[in-house]
Amino acid sequence: MYLPKYFYKLKWFVFLVCFIFVFSTKTNSNDTNLKCQNSNSIFELSLCIVKRHPDYRLEEIKLKEISGRKKIASYYFPSNPTFSGYLANRSVESSNQFLGSSVSSANNFQVMVNQEIFTNGKREIAIQIADEEFRSQVFRLESIKRILEFEALKKLTRYRYLYLEKENSNNSLQLVKELKKISKARINEGLSPGIDESLSESEEIRIFKLWNQTHRSFENAKSELEVLLGETIEFNEDTAIHWKIPTDLPKEKSDLVKIAFQSRPEIFLTEKEIELALLRHNEVRKQKIPNVSLGAFAQNDGFNERVVGGMLTLPLVIWRDYEGESMVSASKIESSKELKESVSRNVKQEVLFALTNYLTLSEEIQLYDEKKMQRAEFDLKNLQEAIQFGKIKIIDAINHQRILLQTKLNYLNTKSEYEISQIELIRVLGLPTHSMEIQK
Repeated sequence: MYLPKYFYKLKWFVFLVCFIFVFSTKTNSNDTNLKCQNSNSIFELSLCIVKRHPDYRLEEIKLKEISGRKKIASYYFPSNPTFSGYLANRSVESSNQFLGSSVSSANNFQVMVNQEIFTNGKREIAIQIADEEFRSQVFRLESIKRILEFEALKKLTRYRYLYLEKENSNNSLQLVKELKKISKARINEGLSPGIDESLSESEEIRIFKLWNQTHRSFENAKSELEVLLGETIEFNEDTAIHWKIPTDLPKEKSDLVKIAFQSRPEIFLTEKEIELALLRHNEVRKQKIPNVSLGAFAQNDGFNERVVGGMLTLPLVIWRDYEGESMVSASKIESSKELKESVSRNVKQEVLFALTNYLTLSEEIQLYDEKKMQRAEFDLKNLQEAIQFGKIKIIDAINHQRILLQTKLNYLNTKSEYEISQIELIRVLGLPTHSMEIQK
């Protein structure tokens, strides 16, 4: 299933080029009032949630900031030229035995221009650093986008199943209320003992608590989605979908880990951080050779003595030798390497956890085949009729109802966790959301 590493490098390179092109021509970060009502699919809906999310917008803004730093790095001179000048008047009194004393004067002036210039390739290294920062931010933005996009899919999936759980609990609550009415009627007619009413009331309290918990979870999930979407959301059973991961994924854990290492933007980000640390260390080393300043001046000195000249200024590296900065930059190289190792371990652990969850839930979901669930629904309807016509004892009805309804609730919980485990597996492998198949 997995492709050679150079293919993934090429994929990310193409993505990087396309992203830079799109970002340089149009930016959507100003669409603060973006709504998601026009999204036609769950993938478009999740992507709309991402574009509205502040975390994603912050990373987009940082990308614009780095674009500005790239422009700063491309400046040809470290600073603007400095201009200086002065004007003075010199007066000299001279004495002559024939003419007596006389006063002569001359105007003295000087004009000087200084310009600091880059030396030792400082401009080139600054441009390289800015370019690598931009590439790193692209991978960071893609990482944030993937996290938010998959989290949105999980929330949408969980919302759908919470709705079904709420409906299931509500049906249970209505059934136990009917059971309480029947028990009271039987007691009044002397057909059942008084304890049946207490049992039915206790069961009603228990079922109401379950319904209330599920209802609260559903409303919280709904409000969370409404904040993310920027609009109200209503559940539509006609749009219910079920996820299915690609069937051609490798079975071996090592192969899946390789796919993650070759696809996850977090891995590429750590590699870029190492390259950035090396470039910054090289930049610090170049700082040991300071920039020079070139100057030119023109002056009128003395009595009509005109001078034109040049000047070279070279700062002396005596007190500040950049040794401390060099130690800091060298330490950042080591820390970035350790960070890559830490991220690699986390990625591997995420893959193993996600695979374990998916495999165990795949086995568990097999217990809830369609025939069993249909039979449970049929038995539940028969139980309702038996309760209404008094064909079953109250305690037996409560026990049977509890088992059948709990089975359905367990199925919904397992189904929800199973589909979320598929979404998580695709995320940790670094595959796109569209690699998942949708079954309606």
